[in-house]
Amino acid sequence: MLLEECSFPEVEAYLQKNDTLLIPIGAVEQHSPYGLIGTDFIAAEAVARSAGEKLGIMVAPTVNYGISPHHMQFAGSATFSPNTMIAVCCDLIRSFAGHGFRRIFFINGHGGNRHALRTAFQQSKMENIPGILEIFSWYECTGVKRFNSKCFDHKEGRHATPSEISLTMHMRPEAFTHKETSPGKVDVQDTYWPMTAAEMKTTYPDGRMDSAPWLADRETGAAILSAAVDDLCKKLSHYMEMGLVEQR
Repeated sequence: MLLEECSFPEVEAYLQKNDTLLIPIGAVEQHSPYGLIGTDFIAAEAVARSAGEKLGIMVAPTVNYGISPHHMQFAGSATFSPNTMIAVCCDLIRSFAGHGFRRIFFINGHGGNRHALRTAFQQSKMENIPGILEIFSWYECTGVKRFNSKCFDHKEGRHATPSEISLTMHMRPEAFTHKETSPGKVDVQDTYWPMTAAEMKTTYPDGRMDSAPWLADRETGAAILSAAVDDLCKKLSHYMEMGLVEQR
């Protein structure tokens, strides 16, 4: 069930039987010549909506933008500051908790969002917002990691990975008509983190981080999506069965 397609009475009816909400969150940042700038939010949205449909959970509109300052020397990338991301997530939590959602799960597609999300959760708890707040990054699911290890081995890398490119290739095949496909070279860099935009562009001039995105394909993307959704559904089912602490 997509929140954006509901009327407010339908949301009220949903809350009478279920207090769970999924919020996909990603980023708008380059993913090398092989991948889409929307990769992170496209992947997060696909996983969240598939899991929501499978479990009958409401899914909020996607937070497309994330924390991506290190990509800002690559055209088309856009970023929130950490403070902006924290504020946006706090506002969303306040809004949805105010209506009665008590299990709010951010389905994340970008590693750079995690610290800000945790800070937003802490701020929300300091404001005595009740319920469970959690992050599920689809690429960290056990089934996805196992699949990636089998398919891509050490060529998965850390950014513009063949797994995320495969998933978006499955979701948006028409967007890959004119993308780069020729194999390149995987050079694993021994470097530090975080980086400025200039450091990132100097260290990873084509935007890849130790990855081989040319290994991506649509069929693999479908399998990765299935693995991510299966793992996420197991985790969500556990949290949906968990009792909530009553506030005094």
